[in-house]
Amino acid sequence: MMLRELQVLHANQAVAQLPEALLRAGTDGRTFLIHTCQRLVAVHCGAQMRETLRPLLGPGAELHEGPRAYAFLLRLACGLESRLPGETEVLGQLKQSWAGFEAGHSLLAQQLNPFMQSLFRDVKDVRSRFLSGLGSASYGSLVRRLLDVPGEAGPVLLVGAGQLAESVAPWLRGSELWIANRGQPRALQLADKLQQRNAARPVRVMAPGLDAELAAWRAARDVVVCVPGDAALDAARAAAWRAARPSRGQLIHLGIDDGSDASDWAGAPAMLNLGAVYALMQAHDELRRAQMARAERACTERSLLRALGHSDSEPHGWEDLIGIHSLVS
Repeated sequence: MMLRELQVLHANQAVAQLPEALLRAGTDGRTFLIHTCQRLVAVHCGAQMRETLRPLLGPGAELHEGPRAYAFLLRLACGLESRLPGETEVLGQLKQSWAGFEAGHSLLAQQLNPFMQSLFRDVKDVRSRFLSGLGSASYGSLVRRLLDVPGEAGPVLLVGAGQLAESVAPWLRGSELWIANRGQPRALQLADKLQQRNAARPVRVMAPGLDAELAAWRAARDVVVCVPGDAALDAARAAAWRAARPSRGQLIHLGIDDGSDASDWAGAPAMLNLGAVYALMQAHDELRRAQMARAERACTERSLLRALGHSDSEPHGWEDLIGIHSLVS
C-alpha cells in the first residue's frame, strides 16, 4: 500500500454510540476506527470504502487523502487538532485503538502497520522538538485546577470509565473517588488501576443502575462527567444535582460543548461544560502560539518526507519537497 492510497474520514463531533454498520466495518477489519469523546476518525483505503463510510460519519465529515491524510493523523496524534492544543490524551487513545485493531490481523492492519510505526516515531520527534515545555497539557490537569478549593474536601463523582475518564481520574482529589458507569465491569477495571497506582486512595464503584448513580450525584461534592450528553439520562442527572445540599463544589461536564443541546442542564448551579473549560483555561501567549505553529509546519514537512518514501534520517533537497508540496497544500 502506497501513501497516496491512504484515506482518512474525520467527523469532529461527539458520537455517543457508533452506527452498527460502522462498528461492523471496524470489527471485520475494513476500516481502522479512532473514537474519542470529541471525534470519530475512520482510516481506510479505496474509493468504494470511502463512499460506504462517508454517510455513516455524517454530512460534515472531512476527507483527507495521501500525504494530507498522514499529515492529519500526525497533527491529531500530536494534539494539534484538539481544542486544547498540545494535549496528550489523544495519543494514548490512538495507540489503544491501534493496538486493538492490529490484534485482528486484517489485511488493512498489515497495510497500515508501516505507516502507524512511522507515525508514532514522528509524533515522538515533533513533540520533543516543538511541544516540550508547554506545561501540563491534559484535561486532567485542567479539571484539577478547576476543582481545587483550599480547605475543602469531599467525595468526587466520576461519571464514565472510558479513555477520557481514565486519563482524568488520577488528577482528581477529594476524600473519596466514586465511579459511576453504565457498564460496571469497566468501572471496576478503572478502580483497580487507580488502586494499583495509589493503594491508600479510597475508590468506590457505584452499584449498577440509575438510582445508585443519582444518589451519588446528590451526595458528592464535585462531579466530573466524561461521557457524551444523553437525552435519556441528563434530565434526571441535572435534577439530582440541583436537589443536593446548598454547599456544593463544581460540576464539570466534558461531554457537552457550547454547541451541544444542553437544555436539560439549564440553570444547573456551578456547572462548566467543555467549552467553558477551554475558555477559562487555555493559554494564548505568544510563545505557545509560536511553538504550535512550528509543530504544525513540522507535521506538514514530515508528511512530505513520508510521501517521498525515504528514511527519517536521509537528507532531502528543496527540489524534492517543492515537487510534492502540491499534494498537501
